[in-house]
Formats: sequence, structure tokens, C-alpha cells
Amino acid sequence: MKKYILFALVFFIVLVAAYLGTSILIRAARASVAEGRGVTFIQQVYAEYAIVGQNCQGEDTDNDSYVSCDFRLRNAQSEERMVHLQCPGIWKSILRNTCKESRLMLPQ
Repeated sequence: MKKYILFALVFFIVLVAAYLGTSILIRAARASVAEGRGVTFIQQVYAEYAIVGQNCQGEDTDNDSYVSCDFRLRNAQSEERMVHLQCPGIWKSILRNTCKESRLMLPQ
């Protein structure tokens, strides 16, 4: 009897570890794809700026297949600006979708 309980416990632990590992890998892949799309977007739209910092999250919080990316840019006059993008994750990037700038809505 103890053998079956131990087997079930080990099986459950392996199942949870596989789920967590897969989830982490999917988030990393989603962030990597979005970051690549974001760099391409910045190079096309903000050609006069160089990227000095970037960060893309791997979590699609609103389930629209886009993730949030922030890019810090600097031009030749050392002026900096932040660009906030929504970039496609894995599935939308297959359809050749591009990033879109997100706007911060301030209360009036």
C-alpha cells in the first residue's frame, strides 16, 4: 500500500514540475519573440534613435496575444525617450503582426 502512495506522490510531483517548467519556457519564448518584434518596430519607426534599454514581459495579462514591452531610446543629441509597445507573442507573430504603441490614459 505504501508503494502505491509513494508512486502517486512522485507522479504528482513530476506532473507539477513539468507544468511549471513548461509554463516558464512558454513565457520566456513569448518575451523573446515580442522583444525581437519590438526591436524591428523601433528600428523602422524611430530610426534616429538607438535602443539603450529594453524589457518585455512574458505574460499576456489581457489574453489578446500581445505582451507589454518598454524601450528606452537615445538619439545623437543624447535626448532620451521611453516607448511603450504592445508586441505580438508567439501565435500573433506567426501571422506577421507587428507591434503597436500603447498609450497611457491619464485621468482628466
